[in-house]
Amino acid sequence: MEAAVMLRDSAQRYAADNYSFLQRRAVLCDPAGWSADAWKAYGELGWLALRLPEEQGGLNADALAIGALMEVVGTRLLMEPILASVIVGTGLVLSQGSGAQRERLLPGLADGSMKLAFAHVQVADGTGTCEVLDGRLAGSKIAVLHGDIADRLIVSAADAQGGGRTRLYLVDPGAAGVEIMRYRLVDGRGAANLSFAGAAVERLDPDHSGSAEAAIDEALDHAAAAHCAEALGIVRALVSTTCEYLKTRKQFGRVIGTNQALQHRAVDMFLLQEEIAALTMAAQRALARPAVERARTISGARAYVCQAARHVANEAVQMHGGLGLTEELDVSHYFRRLMVNATLFGSRDEHFTRYIASAA
Repeated sequence: MEAAVMLRDSAQRYAADNYSFLQRRAVLCDPAGWSADAWKAYGELGWLALRLPEEQGGLNADALAIGALMEVVGTRLLMEPILASVIVGTGLVLSQGSGAQRERLLPGLADGSMKLAFAHVQVADGTGTCEVLDGRLAGSKIAVLHGDIADRLIVSAADAQGGGRTRLYLVDPGAAGVEIMRYRLVDGRGAANLSFAGAAVERLDPDHSGSAEAAIDEALDHAAAAHCAEALGIVRALVSTTCEYLKTRKQFGRVIGTNQALQHRAVDMFLLQEEIAALTMAAQRALARPAVERARTISGARAYVCQAARHVANEAVQMHGGLGLTEELDVSHYFRRLMVNATLFGSRDEHFTRYIASAA
């Protein structure tokens, strides 16, 4: 817990000095959609090595420390691929890479010279199943968060020569046979749709017998817990800025915060914030538990946090009136980030369905 507090304080100080709303706007308007300078600073601060073992120059941070960083990601709406590369991508390399692969890849992940993106979502009509035959990848993936800037892609695909089992493969996005459609998500972050036509791959080949399916489930659970922490950071920012607005905005000669109905709504927002904090903590602790218990706790937390955070964002927008929808106010940016996050690495409905199924 002490390490998490120290990391949160350090991250908050850096973000306050270097990632204010106006500074972030410059990143948002940049065609790249992220800040290479900020990414370099994250590496110097040790953020990019959070999940790496100490013997490999990492911090071996636990879920609470990672969650502390993700709260700051939410509060400041950082645009860089911390979730996609530092948490999900690095986690998959650690769990599914061979010793030689880890030795080759982890130093670049720690210093920021390599960024990963996880391509897992299939095309909705079912035509996007990826398959590897004779070391060549065919198929497609959609909505790959930060797939537009990744130096390497981790792609889930069926091994045609291994009985159709799902495995994980490293793909160079610049290789022949890879087609990338880059675009911006509603919140401004980059993403990509990927098409593969005989692209060369390198299979992640773990030294143990653990399945890729189990590793993917664990990686998605880490992403869900991180999203809960990011939502907590966003909700805290929304509650704070809304309360300040209620104290200063005047209408008909009176501060609108004196309206009892608005006071009650603000209290409800605060209570939801505390519920989100409790469920986020439960999700983080569940990451160390057996798979079945982990799945139930994390999916339950993720489903509720999605709904609760969206309600807080709706209230914040409404209480700010027309200003809440404008590009110039941070409230609208928080709203859009929550809306996008609710669809990434497992939607609210998918997690709710998983939660119900795990209770059977």
